Amino acid sequence: MTASQSPSLLGRIVSIVAAEQTYRNLAYLFLRFPLGIAYFTLFFTGIVLGIVLLPLLVGVPILIGVLVAADYAGVIEARIADGLLGVDVDWTPTDPSALSVTEYAKTIVATPRNYGLVAYFLAQFVVGVILFIALTTGLIIPLALLVAPLVFWIPGVRYQFLGGDGSMITLGPMEVENSLSTGGFDMVLIDTAPEALVASVVGAVVLLVALHVFNGVASVLGWLAVGLFDAGDQNR
Repeated sequence: MTASQSPSLLGRIVSIVAAEQTYRNLAYLFLRFPLGIAYFTLFFTGIVLGIVLLPLLVGVPILIGVLVAADYAGVIEARIADGLLGVDVDWTPTDPSALSVTEYAKTIVATPRNYGLVAYFLAQFVVGVILFIALTTGLIIPLALLVAPLVFWIPGVRYQFLGGDGSMITLGPMEVENSLSTGGFDMVLIDTAPEALVASVVGAVVLLVALHVFNGVASVLGWLAVGLFDAGDQNR
């Protein structure tokens, strides 16, 4: 029974590489960075400008505009999550055509979820930066190790690990470096075919682990999106 289950388990672990949803998840995670910058620029600027101009009363419509922007940005976020993560989320903004300007402004201000959306969009900047660093590190390094048998012999390619000055991978014009000192560890330089094969196996394992971790992170973010947007629609 164990023998028959092992290939199935191995298959589930490895099949993540061929799964379309894996790359949809990665696309969603990578989008957190540019979208996070855009959201932070829009909402942080709007909030600061609105607060500064509050004494002149101009800040009031600006702050209301921030909430309106969050209301409509929720539509974009819900569609991205639905399209890439495959989660069932929907967000319907308050319809301004069904209300007077005053009633619309009151509704926007009195809707608690709009404030939650503003906080969510501001947090996307931090989330995006962390994910960008994690994705580039977690994908580039194992991929560089994976192709080691094909490129280690090429002039200008250098794999150096655990040296006193840290670890470094140089692939022609591209260089990935970890400047953290490793103390008393001796330097490992990959410059033979057997070493390159071992590095390739290590890269494959690390890549599989990274993909599973990123899929898990995407699932958590999808769960949060469902909780935020669906609950927001119910509270309208």
